[in-house]
Amino acid sequence: MLQDIALGLLTSGVAVEGTSRLIVDIAMYFGLFVIVAMALNFQYGNAGIPNMGCAVQVITGGFTVSAVTVRLMFTMIEGAGVELMPWAEDFDWVYNNPANVRTANTYIETNSTFGWSMLLFSIAMSIILGAIIGFVISLPAIRLRATYLMIVLTTMADAAQIFGRNIPWIAGGTLGMFIPNIFEWYPGDRTVLTAVITLFLGLISFFIFRTMLNSPYGRLMRAIRENEITVGSVGKNVVGIRRNILMFASGVTALSGTLLAFYFSFVVEANYQRAFWTYWPWLMLILGGPGNNAGTFLGCALIVAMRRVIIVNKWFLQNVFFFPVAYFESILLGVLLIGVIMFRPNGLIPEKLLYIPGVNYTMMVQEEVDVDWKEAVTTKRGFSAGIKGIFNVLSGKKATEES
Repeated sequence: MLQDIALGLLTSGVAVEGTSRLIVDIAMYFGLFVIVAMALNFQYGNAGIPNMGCAVQVITGGFTVSAVTVRLMFTMIEGAGVELMPWAEDFDWVYNNPANVRTANTYIETNSTFGWSMLLFSIAMSIILGAIIGFVISLPAIRLRATYLMIVLTTMADAAQIFGRNIPWIAGGTLGMFIPNIFEWYPGDRTVLTAVITLFLGLISFFIFRTMLNSPYGRLMRAIRENEITVGSVGKNVVGIRRNILMFASGVTALSGTLLAFYFSFVVEANYQRAFWTYWPWLMLILGGPGNNAGTFLGCALIVAMRRVIIVNKWFLQNVFFFPVAYFESILLGVLLIGVIMFRPNGLIPEKLLYIPGVNYTMMVQEEVDVDWKEAVTTKRGFSAGIKGIFNVLSGKKATEES
């Protein structure tokens, strides 16, 4: 049944409405939040870096489309002989944007290759710029303790919104910026195709982060999380590793902002609120289980489905609650967060031991070593013999008095 619905959504030329619209929205936001929450789990759950600036990375992806991709589109379309209204100056860039986007859509309607190339360019550029933002974030991240780092990253998220609100050439200021429909050639609803691509990229990100978690680098990240001093004492560059983690995760997270821009064909800084793109991913991570990709995946599915159902039924809920329904999401976020911390502090799916080929974890956990430490240490030969006695006991041999 679901397969028939999906096929109908992809091939239908009619606008998606009702239950079908709900399914598309859930798929879209699930894909977006899988990308963001998996990257957050990569940073905090595995490496212990409390990134409270996810919104910075997401908004970087959105601004990449509005400030870079759209300008490239207009330049290439004019180069193909299509006349556009002036767009080089800030005033023209904002107020001629709707007319130029309509002209661009007409061009893309007969040039599907152009639309796909702009999508691939935007994805690549958002990852690059997101990684650069990750490098900038890493500068305080490698010097500040967790509490102060969280404050700095939260401030950076607000600063990014302020820049977008007051600098028109980035995303049109408070008016926002229309984005040409790169799927104008597609006969069906473009939001369906965008949701499918986003869901596909979200699943790819899940498997990438899962593979990295079980790699030697993933074990190194967890070692840094548990005791970075010990890791540094064996010659590992803890600062460099943290920087690489933030750059990689930031680049992946920026991808979600790019996909959101193409989903709405519109970019405005108000779409990238800190509460939406930082606090909700944190709740998904904590609910599912920090350090566990499957748990984070489950947390994303539960929260996204719940939020979309609430939004669709907000008019019904308004008659049930004694307070404005607009506050319900914020109240729900706080209640869920407190409840999870109190009753399931390790999440729905707690973190598991890392898998290392050839190591039998069950035997390691169940095996009990019966060591008489007092007998092993207190020998007549002194301290050196005592140390040797400990090793003898651990290896299953009887402690001897030989030096």
